[in-house]
Amino acid sequence: MFFTTAILDKPWYIDKLIKTWINEISSPGLDLFFQALTHLGSPTALILLGVLAFLCLWIRGHIRQGIILDVGLIMAWAVMKFLKNLVGRERPPGEHLTAAAGMSFPSGHAMLSLVFYGFIAYLLLIYCPSKYGKITAYILFIVIGLIGFSRIYLNVHYATDVAAGFIFGSVILAIMIKVSRGVVNGDGSV
Repeated sequence: MFFTTAILDKPWYIDKLIKTWINEISSPGLDLFFQALTHLGSPTALILLGVLAFLCLWIRGHIRQGIILDVGLIMAWAVMKFLKNLVGRERPPGEHLTAAAGMSFPSGHAMLSLVFYGFIAYLLLIYCPSKYGKITAYILFIVIGLIGFSRIYLNVHYATDVAAGFIFGSVILAIMIKVSRGVVNGDGSV
């Protein structure tokens, strides 16, 4: 793999710096917290939550947003798998504090969590602009960040894997929001 050998064969300085800091703050309590939290970004959780969100949106008369959400998740999954196969970066050495299969770059948990929870937060801000809707949306953004951090903390990804997952996820989320705005505005523009 060209990209692995040329760019990502070894951890970057920022990867080492963040890993050193995590080693200093790690504790059994944080291990348990991040092991539990990381499951919110797992394929099983996102499939179940994706189906549930689609049904909720459909019941509330927002089926197009439900379709956008699920198509966006499928698109993010496909892009993530393609990039993992293209780059072929191995996971960090050492003990992994949670199960992780496949290649490391980009972080699928970070990418898919940003797409799913980010779009839910966007919908909350659009359709539930109350104080509680805004608070819930902001909590979802914190959860996204914590899921990404959990992958580094649990030693299954480098920080650069998570950053890449967030970058690629942001592009897909922006496309989803753009499509949704065309639906929300009713003008069909994208």
